[in-house]
Amino acid sequence: VPGSEYLEWVSRFVSTHRHKTISLKKPAGALVKIAGLEDTIYSENDDEVNGWGKFYLPDIVNMQVVGVVEGTSCPCDQLVLMTCEDKKLYAYDGEELHLVASSLEQLGDKEIEYPASKSYYNGEAFDDMVRSYSHLVRRHRAEGSLMIESFNVICCVQTEEDWAAVKMGAVGRRLEQEHQQLVLANKSSFMKSLQSAGHS
Repeated sequence: VPGSEYLEWVSRFVSTHRHKTISLKKPAGALVKIAGLEDTIYSENDDEVNGWGKFYLPDIVNMQVVGVVEGTSCPCDQLVLMTCEDKKLYAYDGEELHLVASSLEQLGDKEIEYPASKSYYNGEAFDDMVRSYSHLVRRHRAEGSLMIESFNVICCVQTEEDWAAVKMGAVGRRLEQEHQQLVLANKSSFMKSLQSAGHS
């Protein structure tokens, strides 16, 4: 079943079984209540809910709440169960997103793994991006690329004094030199364009 069809099926499942409870064997004594987002403490916290599908997993997904778990060591009021296009079962404990089961069907076995051996923190989705950027910076520095060096400097510049220091530094001088070369290389075509625009 493709991702969007799966999420539609999950939505129907939750609607059909809403408020039903399942006693779990693992963790012992825990109880799952089938529920939708509106039944959770996050029902009016759009930013938090939006973040579940964007900031934890490596890929952006659409999270669908399937229930809440009571009777665990969860550090907040509710352990919220959810699934997405990858069909795995995740639980949010107010701090991290935990991979608690390989599928929603595993709830039929009355077991989830919480705390989980695999969990994701808010912002983990960006780790690969940061690692890729760091690799790119190292490679371009080795090649002497002005683009990456300039980007790093510009990201750190916040005040006029910072800009003055950049202009006086090596990056500023290189940028000015490249700017002058660009102007000289295109001066004649620029002047022709100005002259023809003035005669129209």
